[in-house]
Amino acid sequence: MARRIALAALVLASVTSAWLLSTDDARVWPVRNTLQYHVMRWWQAATGSPGTQGLNGGALGSIRGRVRDAQGFPLSGIHVLLTRWDGTTYGTRTGRAGDYRIDGVPAGSYALVTGEAAGGGNAKWLRIVEQQDMRADVRLMRERHVARVAPAQNVEVGDAERVRVDAPLPGEALRRTVRFSSGGRPSQPVLYYTPIGLTAPAPVLLAVYPGPADGWGAASVPLAAAGYAVIAAGPAYSFELERDVDELARLLQLAGDGRLPGADARRTAVLGGSYSALHVQRLMQREHNAQGSDAGIGASGSASGARSRSSSGSVALKAAVLMGAPSDLFDMRRRLENGTYVPPFGLDQALIALGFPDREPVRHWRYSGAYHVHSGMPPVLLVHSRQDDVVPYQQSELLARLLSDASVPHELRLLDGGSHYLLSNEADARAVRDLTLTFLRRYVG
Repeated sequence: MARRIALAALVLASVTSAWLLSTDDARVWPVRNTLQYHVMRWWQAATGSPGTQGLNGGALGSIRGRVRDAQGFPLSGIHVLLTRWDGTTYGTRTGRAGDYRIDGVPAGSYALVTGEAAGGGNAKWLRIVEQQDMRADVRLMRERHVARVAPAQNVEVGDAERVRVDAPLPGEALRRTVRFSSGGRPSQPVLYYTPIGLTAPAPVLLAVYPGPADGWGAASVPLAAAGYAVIAAGPAYSFELERDVDELARLLQLAGDGRLPGADARRTAVLGGSYSALHVQRLMQREHNAQGSDAGIGASGSASGARSRSSSGSVALKAAVLMGAPSDLFDMRRRLENGTYVPPFGLDQALIALGFPDREPVRHWRYSGAYHVHSGMPPVLLVHSRQDDVVPYQQSELLARLLSDASVPHELRLLDGGSHYLLSNEADARAVRDLTLTFLRRYVG
């Protein structure tokens, strides 16, 4: 009997360990990744830091291959990326015949990531050997469509109340509380602001804040006073970004279905800053994935932003504003590991919890907007402070270069003053508001 109990306990422990080591449950993998990181760091310290071997000299290797789709046809313009554990990357894009080549790669272990802009990524693991020319061909499963987000249920739009803010910029607007649920789960707090004395439907601005929406009234009210129907949302800090992006898509559906009074969903833009810029960039990826179908948040459109509402009530974006936005998580991890980036607020722990870039490359890929730039994107305004100590301003510079390469209309505004949160004082807030309104009026109205 005792032997059977011991055997059952051993089996249960084995199954539990296997689940903990492999599960994608967001309550588990951040803890697992953090533990793995500290174990590896201890091992490196004890054995002479083998994780940096090959980066400080010695002969180099190379890799080449061809990327094909599931039917065997070559794919051009596909990102091909080699990433080390510390976020160091070597990359290129495939040519017309689907071929790629990356030279000058230090010997070591890497993840080979392949993916198309706004699509899914594939990963395989390999080792680059000194003075050898490796070959690695890839079959890429293309992600062309996404499932339509289930509509909001039990929608409640509260009565309007007049609100006023005096600092950092004065303004007045009408504010309503929006509540809904999906799958039995209540939405996070959402506030809806509209101009006072509105006589015609106003352009929609989905403002996604890095924190609860009720803490950002000083930003929302002046935007509404300037003539916009502002949907203010603030996803909680968590690693379940897909669930939060679903919720943002439902808010746009509500506007497209006419459930938000005074909203002209044919003219819709989105704004995100800091952590919430990851949500906005992912939202734009989904829109591209849904092109040609009735899924996602909108229909296809041109690079000029001339887009329209689909018959399903979904909404297509005409412009996007990104403030202090992270765009390449691989690069942020590289800066963290080489000591050139020491973020506040425990952001370093969040980057560590994402996992090693060579072990969790697809997660880094999915939320790095730099790898998802495409010519069909709406016009983008990038605003960043050179004094930003949370997200390096070079992240916006990188994104601007890639937008330029893809011929996407965009503006990059680097501010000499301010900090990560660009509403820290009246002068910065006024400059940011004016930049934002000028951009929105040009592309949204």
